[in-house]
Amino acid sequence: MSLSSFVTVFLFETITTLPYRILGYYPFRKQLRFPIWGIALIIGISQLLQSSLYAWMSGNALPQRLAEAFFAIFCFVTYMASIDAGHWKTLFLYVFLFDYTVVVRGSAYFIEARLFYSPALVFDSPRSILINLLLLAVTMPFMVTFLARTKDLIFHTDAPSLWHVIWMLPAFTTVIVMMYTSDISPENVYQFRFFFSRVLLILGMFGVYQVLLQSLDVIRHEAAMAEQATQQENLLALQRTQYSQLTRHMEETRQARHDLAQHLRIINSYLTTGSEDALQEYVAHYEQSLPPDTSRTWCKNYAVNTLIHYYYEESEKSGIDFTASLNLPAELPIGEPEFCSILGNLLENALLACREVKDIAPFIRILAKADGRRILLTVDNTCAQAPAIKGDRFLSSRHDGYGLGTASVRTIAQRNNGSADFRYDQGMFYASVILNQPIISSQKG
Repeated sequence: MSLSSFVTVFLFETITTLPYRILGYYPFRKQLRFPIWGIALIIGISQLLQSSLYAWMSGNALPQRLAEAFFAIFCFVTYMASIDAGHWKTLFLYVFLFDYTVVVRGSAYFIEARLFYSPALVFDSPRSILINLLLLAVTMPFMVTFLARTKDLIFHTDAPSLWHVIWMLPAFTTVIVMMYTSDISPENVYQFRFFFSRVLLILGMFGVYQVLLQSLDVIRHEAAMAEQATQQENLLALQRTQYSQLTRHMEETRQARHDLAQHLRIINSYLTTGSEDALQEYVAHYEQSLPPDTSRTWCKNYAVNTLIHYYYEESEKSGIDFTASLNLPAELPIGEPEFCSILGNLLENALLACREVKDIAPFIRILAKADGRRILLTVDNTCAQAPAIKGDRFLSSRHDGYGLGTASVRTIAQRNNGSADFRYDQGMFYASVILNQPIISSQKG
């Protein structure tokens, strides 16, 4: 085999393989377990070895499919190990990318066979490279856009039972297609069934994808409904607390009115008889018998004050030290329901975490401050162990999948031009939220 032939086959294998490998990593460049330079090094070295082995086997009339099969397994293992996301979701997208590769390369074979057919036709010539490059130029932008738009939707949707099986549909279809179209000979590639089988493969994959996206919409809707139900439960708990407080205050007021009537009779008796000394002594004893004023006002905003009081009482029941410093006005600079949702989610998580702490005295510390159009909020609490994290999201400790509380806090914070940060360090969990009131500009004209 001449050097020019080796180089041509080497370039063919590189151009028909490397772009797809890069495409597989591109949408998840922020979810890699290893540095980008490490991923690039693995891809570069493995591609160099694969293309060299492919060219050498071609020059020695050996089946190049063996080289492709070996490195396909290697690429699959490194791909699954490199992306920090759910394995089943990653597997689904890997099958999708594999199908895309099969369709584009198969279409290039078909086009070349139809235009330049001869029994001695080979598919690793400069002409083959050009046809593959043209098809890549036409289809790659669409695939990059498609993956970028759907990647977050897939990886941020929790449905373990769905992801465990959904990958099988395109995978089994791919296996069937490859079994019947694996022969890359001019006679076979020339047939329309070779081309249409691969086109139907990618259409079937898009069909599965469409059904999946519709299913994810339903799952997201159910998750939103579950979160709303949780918030409603918290609201009902707050309302029960308010009702209990109101009932207690009404009873205390009724008792105080009854007691006051008795005291007024006694005072009037002392005044009638002119017993000023006895009256002063009675008043002094009465002042000492008054119960201490235990009512607390945490801030000027009624809804936030009620919410804080509820979690204060829940913390007291569980033996958790509860401290709050709130400098908030009666009218918040952002929506009151949204701020209470953030605060309620953070306090609910803090309360649950503190109840698991056994070796030290658990506590919750809250700081909130309104600064013009901005609200700063921090909730710090003891935590028995570091929360489980996948990607940039926390896994729930109460059910399979991601936690809804922190995700809801992040969503509301972003909606209010702010941010939310969560951090665990040496038995402590720190939550910080910044919220900004949107500035509405007025235009004259």
